[in-house]
Amino acid sequence: MIRSSENSENKLPKQIAKKDLARAIASSAQEAYLVLDGELNYIEANAQFLHTFQFQDKAKAISEINHGDGIFNDLKDLLAGKLSLHKNIENSEISIKSTHRSFGRFKVNASKTQDPELILVSFSAVSKDEDENLENFNDIFSQAPAMMCVLRGPEHVFEKVNKNYFNVVGQRDILGKPVREALPELEGQGFYEMLDGVYNSGKAFIGNEIPVKLQSDTDQSENSFLDFVYQPIFDSNKEVKGIFVHAIDITEKVLAKRRLEQSENDLRNVIDAVPAIIWITGADGLNNYLNQKWFEFTGQSAGVVKNFGWLEAVHPEDRDRVKREFKKASNERLVFHESFRLRNKEGEYRWVLDTGSPKFNAEGKYEGMIGMVIDINEEKQKERLISEKEHRIRSIIEEADVATALYTGKEMRIAMANDAMVNLWGKDKSVIGTTLHEALPELEGQPFHDLLQGVYATGETYWGKEDPVDLMIDNKLQTGYFNFTYKALRNENGEIYGILNMAIDVSEMVRSKEQLKDSESKYRQMADLMPEKVCNIDASGKLIYFNQGWLEFTGLSKKDFETKNLEDFIHPSEKEEFLESWQQSLKTGKDFEMEVRFLNKKGKYRWHLNRAEAIFDDNGNIQIWICMATEIQKIKAEEKRKEDFLKLVSHELKTPVTSIKGYVQLLLNLLKKKKDGELSGIPLETSLQRIDQQVVRLTRLISEMLDLSRIEKNKLVLQKENFSINELVTETIQDISYTNSEYNIRIEEDHQARIYADRDRIGQVLINLVTNAIKYSPQNQDIKVRIHKSGKNKVAVSVIDSGMGIDKENQKKIFKRFYRIDFKNEDTYSGFGIGLYLANEIMKRHKGKISLESEKGKGSIFTFSLDEASNHLQSN
Repeated sequence: MIRSSENSENKLPKQIAKKDLARAIASSAQEAYLVLDGELNYIEANAQFLHTFQFQDKAKAISEINHGDGIFNDLKDLLAGKLSLHKNIENSEISIKSTHRSFGRFKVNASKTQDPELILVSFSAVSKDEDENLENFNDIFSQAPAMMCVLRGPEHVFEKVNKNYFNVVGQRDILGKPVREALPELEGQGFYEMLDGVYNSGKAFIGNEIPVKLQSDTDQSENSFLDFVYQPIFDSNKEVKGIFVHAIDITEKVLAKRRLEQSENDLRNVIDAVPAIIWITGADGLNNYLNQKWFEFTGQSAGVVKNFGWLEAVHPEDRDRVKREFKKASNERLVFHESFRLRNKEGEYRWVLDTGSPKFNAEGKYEGMIGMVIDINEEKQKERLISEKEHRIRSIIEEADVATALYTGKEMRIAMANDAMVNLWGKDKSVIGTTLHEALPELEGQPFHDLLQGVYATGETYWGKEDPVDLMIDNKLQTGYFNFTYKALRNENGEIYGILNMAIDVSEMVRSKEQLKDSESKYRQMADLMPEKVCNIDASGKLIYFNQGWLEFTGLSKKDFETKNLEDFIHPSEKEEFLESWQQSLKTGKDFEMEVRFLNKKGKYRWHLNRAEAIFDDNGNIQIWICMATEIQKIKAEEKRKEDFLKLVSHELKTPVTSIKGYVQLLLNLLKKKKDGELSGIPLETSLQRIDQQVVRLTRLISEMLDLSRIEKNKLVLQKENFSINELVTETIQDISYTNSEYNIRIEEDHQARIYADRDRIGQVLINLVTNAIKYSPQNQDIKVRIHKSGKNKVAVSVIDSGMGIDKENQKKIFKRFYRIDFKNEDTYSGFGIGLYLANEIMKRHKGKISLESEKGKGSIFTFSLDEASNHLQSN
């Protein structure tokens, strides 16, 4: 973009012109640069070339290159081979060395110009770690991304032009033509004058973002923007002989900058329309922009808010804090984040959240802060309500009888503990605020820290049931037993922040259980009376909470149970009635109560008393149902046993009474038929014997019932005395034989012993065993009663029959209350099923034992054993 006269010619000799051009090119190169003519002779080299190859002056370089047979022979061979084929050399590596030293390996780039004919060679040393993708600076004209040309003479004739320059001017034929002829459209744009000034002054000209209009290949003018340098080219006499032009098209950059400026203007308009307050400060922290929403909210004027005037709208109690924190954030280039009360135009103060961030330009220079103010008054009100709610909860927990504590964070810091929990720990209120490790060091080595960390990590509630805990109370490590829960607490984002611990001291109950291990039935009865299954149901009937009792009963996991409804576990025969009654309660809010059977994890249905009570809100709407299912299976079974017992009593008492009545009526009828008091022929003796037998039977039934009542009330009194067991057996068998003369009852005395016991009760046991042997041996009348020794200082009595025998299944239950073996003929084998139960209880109260050996169809052996009297006296 230079100007020259249309008829100007380069009057310098061709060789001088070539040398000047070579000098200009070489001097502009950053690397070692060498210019040769077509015969590979030296024309020019830059100082970097002389320094790299240690030439003291250009004369030595010329001598080495033109006349020597030395270090550049390999280079010349490379140039001659490639350039003769009209090919450029790109990044070819060669070693250059003399007889005295090696200069190393170099990357060589070379190209050939036609007019004038020049060979341009650049050298760049190859380092071991050099990246193979280094840019090639050497091929100035053909490969440079910029537009380049060389202008000669005062008319600025195009002598050399690279490809990018040709592209910009539309591939016009400009070589050898002055600028004014080649690019006439530059007239009036100032470029001719700029070139003249550089040529005449010898001073370079740098243009930044200079607009230019050039004719394109479609004959239309196109607007562009250029950054360019006009660099004067000097000859050996320091006179300007031409200009080297280096230009970069920055049209896109300028247009982008203008678009950015427009975008910033648009952004300000958008910011004013944003439904939030936006502010911007300078690097000094002073306000230089507030959008329209600030003025609409506060009612302040533009003049008032300058600098720190905006603080006048901040509540007086918050103003100093906000100013201090804002200046700190601005000075230290930190994020600003503060909530405070801001006065609106009605004079009302509302809570706002002001957040800002430091702003830096592209060079990383701090330019100030930019931020936003949003109204959080509603959120603050909610926070206040939440705080009040937490205070109420804290008050409730602190006053609760149940020991309760709240631990926060993974370190389990005691945020709260009521008096019940502090007393349970054996500590005082000073433990609040410390970690659980610090407050209760005695828990180390116990599982509770690991359990707490597990709940904190998984969110799964842990139920501890009768777990032993060692606590240091009154300077003494004491073991207690507790039912407790560890329940994870979550914030509004669902993140766990703490654990709620509730505990009940069940030490006394556990110790009582340990004392009652010998009585499994009593333990089960106590457990069955506990309402262990609890759940909550919402107003629509959806299950929203259930306790561990349900999971233990059904055997399901928490996830599986959540997919079920309670009616899924109800017995089919009760489901329809349950659903109908439950739906009615859901509609009306009336209490629900019904006995139903639930299916347990063993596939068996167990009776439960199911109750539900609705909790209403202030408007009378159902908020939630609290439901409890108490297992009553044993109560139901007891009711069934009582029902069966009453039937049995009715049957057993009715039989002898009916029999007595029959014989009495028979005798009365016979007496009426006999005249004159004749009694002969009337079966008085037989009838009275039968009546007597039935009276004995009735008396025995009544006696057994009375004994049963005494045992259940623990009022069975033993009148103990020292007597001969052998004599008791002999007397008892004689009495039984008198009324059962058809049976052969034989006594075998293998041992003589005395015992200290209730004689009548031991006799009662013997009578029960012998009469049972008679009853269940209808086909074999031989019964043996054997007195023998049983272990050290013990005597045993065995009743042996050859009757029906008892199978193994019934042997396990034979001594239970009301248990009777099922026979085909109930009338033949009547009884309450309490005789053996009483015998067993009498033996227990004498610290004796009763046992059974039997085989179905082969008879039975019932044996009871007691301490001998001498052993008893020694123990006393």
